[in-house]
Amino acid sequence: MTRLQVHEDGKTARRPGTLSPPSSPITLSPETSVIRGACPHDCPDTCATLVEVRDARAVGFHGDPDHPFTRGWLCAKVRPYLDRVYSPDRLQYPMRRVGAKGSGEWVRISWDDAAGEIAERWQAIIADYGAAAILPYSFSGTLGLLQGGVASIRLWNRMGVSGLERSICGAAAETAVRMTLGGRLAPDARDVRHSRLIVIWGHNPASTSPHFMPFMRDAQRDGAYVVVIDPRRSTTARSADEHLRPRPATDGALALGLMHVLFAEGLHDEAWLRQHSIGWEDLRQRVKEYPPQRVAAITGIPAEQIVDLARRYGTTKPALLKFADGIQRHGNGGQTCRALASLPAVVGQIGVRGGGLYYSTSDYVSWQGEALSHHSECPPEPRRINMNRLGAALTGEV
Repeated sequence: MTRLQVHEDGKTARRPGTLSPPSSPITLSPETSVIRGACPHDCPDTCATLVEVRDARAVGFHGDPDHPFTRGWLCAKVRPYLDRVYSPDRLQYPMRRVGAKGSGEWVRISWDDAAGEIAERWQAIIADYGAAAILPYSFSGTLGLLQGGVASIRLWNRMGVSGLERSICGAAAETAVRMTLGGRLAPDARDVRHSRLIVIWGHNPASTSPHFMPFMRDAQRDGAYVVVIDPRRSTTARSADEHLRPRPATDGALALGLMHVLFAEGLHDEAWLRQHSIGWEDLRQRVKEYPPQRVAAITGIPAEQIVDLARRYGTTKPALLKFADGIQRHGNGGQTCRALASLPAVVGQIGVRGGGLYYSTSDYVSWQGEALSHHSECPPEPRRINMNRLGAALTGEV
């Protein structure tokens, strides 16, 4: 974090969907310092924050209006952060249950007693059953790289406990996009204003990616056509130019149907495909099995709408396709995401400013895993358990 002093007239926060400041600015006294930071929640937006500090206590918490992406706006979960930080109900010390489970009977104990009791239990488990009987179960939440990837992992590796496959969020889509395009390398959100066509697929950014919305609104004001593909009439869908409502879990068939039309009508970018891709000829053969009439029967979307969208997508440049992790949370979700990720390649939109696939930017950041975990210096991992199969692991099925 960076510590700085803010001028008394302060800065202003902005609401999603607008670039103008609100009516009431943040006013600071000369005794107040401000610390720049970022929201700790595991969210693609990672909002930039300003924390006002006076007498070693946080007295204000705001979005940073100078950040080019989050622009001073914080979501409803994070805006009241100080209410939770200083809540009298917040757990601040180790507590031991002294009554029956669910009775709410607890007694405060010291940190040394808590650490000692946990260590004794672990040692007894290891002595009786081996270290593989211990499974650290956690996900990101508000854990950053230090807490989630250094402090805890080194301890677990040294102990030789079971490993956890943290796959509850986006493993299928992440794998699909990497296998199809090589990495999760979404374009800069600020380039969305250059898009002429924006396809939001199985995603509701008005609620779950709010900082994307002002850039999309800019594009709409400049004439961009917005299509939402979602069985629900979401907040985002209500302001779209077109809303297609496929039956749930039929998105893969719809994507194949769109590619059928693109190839059949010569709307694909064959020069780009020949230069930058492999396997596209096999894909062209595969999508022949999904003509618009068959896809209409599967998805419930009229064949005419499927053809019209394919033609629009194949003739509009730049065209951006955006989806998020919700689209992969059903059977065959990974293959669905592979089909979606193939669409921008078929029409040669990868690398076009304002076009391509907008899924995740996570692969722009990298670090040395061994430096974090010291895995090579530790006992070999005895087994790895998929967190989605925790019940099966506890009952001995895996």
